[in-house]
Amino acid sequence: MQDMYGSELFPDKETEKEFDAILNAVQNEIEADERNVTILNALRMKQFQFCYATILYLTRGTDVLVSYKLYEPFKTMGSIHIEGEAIAFQDMVRFAHAAEFASNIEVYPLAKDKVRMTFTFHNLTVPIG
Repeated sequence: MQDMYGSELFPDKETEKEFDAILNAVQNEIEADERNVTILNALRMKQFQFCYATILYLTRGTDVLVSYKLYEPFKTMGSIHIEGEAIAFQDMVRFAHAAEFASNIEVYPLAKDKVRMTFTFHNLTVPIG
């Protein structure tokens, strides 16, 4: 299929093979990392716990759900989720202090007029050796 400028929208077979090779390499690397023996990174876990406790404190009395996941989707990661129709914090300085520990923060809309804010933490565990 071609666009109005004459370039192809779909990659040719060679490009497709290159993309497949890249994906396979990434998959192999992730699988190798997941097989490694790891230990808890105590500092990162304390930062994760601090962020979670602070978010719980700052959203008290509001109609939001605060939850967390550990070791998902990889054993080195964790995330904190805030979900509700509106997310408001009572103290932006404390919020900023807690949020600075996260590796990544995302906010996105959900169905039924809700919004989710996710704080992702990397390096909760580190490989031995």
